[in-house]
Amino acid sequence: MPYSAAAPIAPTSLSGSISAPDTSHTSPKKKRQEIEGLRTLAALLVAVYHIWFNKVSGGVDVFFVVTGFLITLTLVGHVRREGRIRPFAYLGRIARRVWPMGAVVLLAVLAMTVTIAPEALRARNYAEVFASALYFENWFLAANAIDYLNQHDPHTPAQHFWAMSLQGQFYVTWLVLALIALLLVVRGRTERRFKMAFGVLIAAVGGASFTWNLIQTAENQPFAYFSSLTRFWEFSVGGLLALAGGALALRGWTAAVASWVSVLGLVACGMVLPVEGVFPGVAALWPVACATLLLLSTRENEVPWAATRLLSNRAIAWLGGVAFGIYLWHFPILIGYRYLYGEDAVPSLPVGLAMIAAAIALAVVGHYLFERPVARGWNGAWTKVLITVALLGSLIAVAVLAHRGTVAAEAAAEQLEEEAAAAQATLGDCYGYAAMVTGDACDTVLAATPIVPDRSALKADTEEAYRCYTKARATYIESCTFGDGPIRIALIGNSHAALFSPVLRDAAKDHGWEITPLTSNGCVWGRLRAGDPELSEHCVNRVQQSEDLLFAGEPYDAVIFAGGRGGLSGLDNPQRTMENWRALQARGTRLVVVEDNPRIGDQGEQCVIEASEQELRDGACDTSREAATSDPDGFAIIAGLMGVPVVQTLDFYCDDTTCPAVIGSVIPYRDSHHLSMTYIRTFEDVLLSRLAEYIPTERPAPIESAVPIDGAVPTESPVPHATSTPAE
Repeated sequence: MPYSAAAPIAPTSLSGSISAPDTSHTSPKKKRQEIEGLRTLAALLVAVYHIWFNKVSGGVDVFFVVTGFLITLTLVGHVRREGRIRPFAYLGRIARRVWPMGAVVLLAVLAMTVTIAPEALRARNYAEVFASALYFENWFLAANAIDYLNQHDPHTPAQHFWAMSLQGQFYVTWLVLALIALLLVVRGRTERRFKMAFGVLIAAVGGASFTWNLIQTAENQPFAYFSSLTRFWEFSVGGLLALAGGALALRGWTAAVASWVSVLGLVACGMVLPVEGVFPGVAALWPVACATLLLLSTRENEVPWAATRLLSNRAIAWLGGVAFGIYLWHFPILIGYRYLYGEDAVPSLPVGLAMIAAAIALAVVGHYLFERPVARGWNGAWTKVLITVALLGSLIAVAVLAHRGTVAAEAAAEQLEEEAAAAQATLGDCYGYAAMVTGDACDTVLAATPIVPDRSALKADTEEAYRCYTKARATYIESCTFGDGPIRIALIGNSHAALFSPVLRDAAKDHGWEITPLTSNGCVWGRLRAGDPELSEHCVNRVQQSEDLLFAGEPYDAVIFAGGRGGLSGLDNPQRTMENWRALQARGTRLVVVEDNPRIGDQGEQCVIEASEQELRDGACDTSREAATSDPDGFAIIAGLMGVPVVQTLDFYCDDTTCPAVIGSVIPYRDSHHLSMTYIRTFEDVLLSRLAEYIPTERPAPIESAVPIDGAVPTESPVPHATSTPAE
């Protein structure tokens, strides 16, 4: 229904028809069909970038701006017509428009989980459906995204509901702001006074949100990506545009140019910006600006070549009415494809187009079967109340089903863990790493023992290894100390090194150690040092802090380096690494390197997730030793050149030819290259025994020939080329 002074503006998120007024005020009944077209473009871009590029497109940011625009108009409309806002009517109408399709999609996700999802991923799916049904999926993902390791977990078919959850929180927040604005103008409750007060509140929230967005993105981008507090400014932009009305409207050829800049800029956003590591941050201004230009570009005096005319095309605008469904359906379809063909499978062009077509078809069917009948099909106050209550009941039902799935998965995992623990007591030299030593004599007894950890719990099998681990893009290091013995030890390295923290912590008392983990995602001291011009903004303080701990106070008795495979191994700047290591030795600190574990790769990880227990036992997911160790251990190579001892660990994971996917009924890897803590615990005694050989029992004497941290090193280094493999 076209907008008029007597008709409420339809509250929408990504759904429902738009009945927003033309902000130019030239035609009060004229629908802004170009906004529908913009939503079509945004939904299709999201689908295209997810399906073929596995990237962020900026389309969701456009939805946020448009939602802020429309919901602000809705609330202003309430005040204009009635002089008040009815909270339950407002929220009920939104629920009747938004939830029906969401409920259907989440039920489909539950069906996928039961039928085709790998067993290892089902518990996470149930948990995310539960979070999505109760509209806190964005916070669930934020809490998990702060761990760099969890960012590489396979996606769930409900993960995209983070945007729905965030918008649900926005609806409530904007209602509260509108009610506060009404209280502020209680003595002169006019539309004009309300808009002024509402605008001040929206601007304040938007300014605070944008400021926090910049801070949080710099310190912890994965968390910031999903946080409501870093996203509300995008809704605020739309809200302020709605309140400005025709005062900022563009017309004629100016609007035409702006509309094309909007469309082309939005299409190019995901291709031009390195969006994965910088959103929302300053980078989100790009898609927000694109949406803003389109909202400002009215169709008054429209020229024939304007993008607004293209977006207002009847077919494109009609598709915008089901954009919400396209967004909701495309991701479960994509994840279902990955369940069948592998997490890293990239659909061909025909297959991807078929996915988009299927999402459109399901969106259209759902729109006419569920959305429209529930939102518009019945009149009468009591009927609307009953429909709203039924929707809330369906929401609770989906949440209950998901919760029951989570409880069942956890109960099954606990039962298997108990069975494995009981079997471990009798396995002895056939459990975990010990089976590598015992050999074929274990085959019979292991065949009857459950494999641990249960694959539904495999991704989370880290104990508290990352309690003192510095996350990506953090500005300051997370530092703590375990034990109070006389021998002070620092552990330096990446996420692989952090996995040894619980082992060292538990051993500290028995060995008289004081352990300080300095483990980090990036900015690892050794290959870097304070004052390096190439240090990124978030690395400057972290490297300086590490250096202060290592050099400003009493010397550490020993420093353990671990996690040398990959880009942070020191091979990119071997002279710098050796110089820094020698500076430590000059203080009397003994250095020791723990050989890094091999890598089974993405294919190995996917196989472990999907294979049956029998296939795992039969070696279907084993990796050749040659392939698993093809990435050189830079720390071990540099240690060999400097005469620094290396604790050999390769025999923990591989025999002469193979790195098995199951060792002594234990899965060694929780993903493509991180070890499971369950497996680490099976070789911890041997590791500590080997490590203790190189840890001093009293303060070592300084090495007089060592080079200080600001000293010179040879201009030519004998470090082998990075493609070399370390000596075993």
